[in-house]
Amino acid sequence: MDHPSDRLFLAAQVTAGIAALAVMSLYPPAEGRILLVPVLNHDVNATARLALSSGAALLGEGPLPGSLVVVGSRAQMATVIHPWQILMLAAPPAGCGTPSRQANVA
Repeated sequence: MDHPSDRLFLAAQVTAGIAALAVMSLYPPAEGRILLVPVLNHDVNATARLALSSGAALLGEGPLPGSLVVVGSRAQMATVIHPWQILMLAAPPAGCGTPSRQANVA
């Protein structure tokens, strides 16, 4: 039997699955490429200073104003970066950021 409650339950499951995949794809890795997105201050220099103070290496500019792609440890960055200052997101392997001058020198 096809009840309206069955359709509602199926729609809720699909929505929950899509939301879970979206959250998992944005969660930054423990180590590796992380996208730093400033929440209030779009000053790329302030973002870079915070990233460098946590031991991260700058990889390049991110796709959003003031954002940076860095390589480092999520746990070390979390000790310096507060969530209301900068969001840490997973940096996709392609199409995220432009090469920085530091990356070309190294």
